[in-house]
Amino acid sequence: MQAVLKDNSDLIYHLFDKVESEGKMKGSIRAKGKCPNCGKSFSHVKRLGFICPECKTTPSRFYLDIFWKGERIRVFCDKTGQTLDTYQRALNLQATIQHEIENFTFDITKYSKAELQKYWTSTLLDRFLEAKLKTIAPSYVRHYKNMVNSHKEFFNTTDVREIKKINIINYLNTLNEKGFEGKTVKNYMDNFKTFLTWLKTDLEMLQIVPTFPTVEVKPYNWKWLSSEDQIRVLDLIDEADQPIIKFLMLHGSRPGEARALKVKHVDIKRQVITITSTFSDTVIRDRRKGRGAKPSIIPIHPEMLDYLRERCSNNLPEAFLFINPRSGKYYAKTCLNDVWVKARAKGNFPDNLRLYDATRHSLASQLVNQNITLNTVKEILGHSSGKTTERYAHQSIENLRAALDKVTTEVKKFPSPKTVTKPSPDSK
Repeated sequence: MQAVLKDNSDLIYHLFDKVESEGKMKGSIRAKGKCPNCGKSFSHVKRLGFICPECKTTPSRFYLDIFWKGERIRVFCDKTGQTLDTYQRALNLQATIQHEIENFTFDITKYSKAELQKYWTSTLLDRFLEAKLKTIAPSYVRHYKNMVNSHKEFFNTTDVREIKKINIINYLNTLNEKGFEGKTVKNYMDNFKTFLTWLKTDLEMLQIVPTFPTVEVKPYNWKWLSSEDQIRVLDLIDEADQPIIKFLMLHGSRPGEARALKVKHVDIKRQVITITSTFSDTVIRDRRKGRGAKPSIIPIHPEMLDYLRERCSNNLPEAFLFINPRSGKYYAKTCLNDVWVKARAKGNFPDNLRLYDATRHSLASQLVNQNITLNTVKEILGHSSGKTTERYAHQSIENLRAALDKVTTEVKKFPSPKTVTKPSPDSK
């Protein structure tokens, strides 16, 4: 045998071949590096560790020397990427790998750090974000990054192939503990599910996407103004800023869509406006907000006709319909919001009443309460789905409640007339 086995390396291969055929141990623990004092190799004391006999120093790194399918493989970390910095950690990993080999579940890519990093959740989330930033609206970028960073913080170097339903539930509990609102939690969970689906369909790195728990979201308490309140708040706005606010109240457009409207979008002869684009932060996108949203053609309200006729007759097609009187340019999102906040404060309206509530939501609610069909409201607001419009149907509930309160199945009981007792002669 000594003639055949010329060096230690050959001896290792021979031993591994022998034990592999017997179905026993498939690897050996080794110390990484040599003694920093004398430069000699560490000696292995089985089940106790490694030590330098002369300097009594111990190594700080270990690895497993494995012979697998004809190849010699060195494993320096566990499935989470944790380096083998203690002898006990190396022993535990050795036992884990031996169990996997015996059960035919061993996958070397889950232990090779270079390969392992390819499956780290944080690494793949970076790729996911890079791909999605090319398609999402600029105004949504910050929120999208916040969600992805939250995923990375929780899952970090977890192998995406190891993510199970229990991990998803634990993540949900963490989000709830942070005090996020139900809608925010649902957005985060939906986004992470989108990420895992992307891994499965686009990168083909997952066989299945784990089942996600249902996130309960409380119905939004819609806020809206009556026509009388709208008139009152409009009177509190500077005259130069009134056209765009009035337009929003009368047409129910999204503020970003109104800010992006140009002269070319108005057909005075037909008295219609075609909404084709919207502002997303400071960028105009040539599409409306909403998945699959198409251009929306809406009639011009008679009260806006004179303003639009004058604006369109005196400006070029690319001119914006509504101009900020302070800058001479289009209304920035922050500027329009400032106009609203000042008027809201003057009128003592609630601080949580948004411009969106006072215009788009209010128009929808007013129309529904006037028994305008949901399909008509859908067309006016430009909803791509009738389900979105149905959210406003609840506004008519109070009217229905008042009507139903007039109907009863109970017999009304009237109080019995009081009996007057005449005083007796003796009581005088």
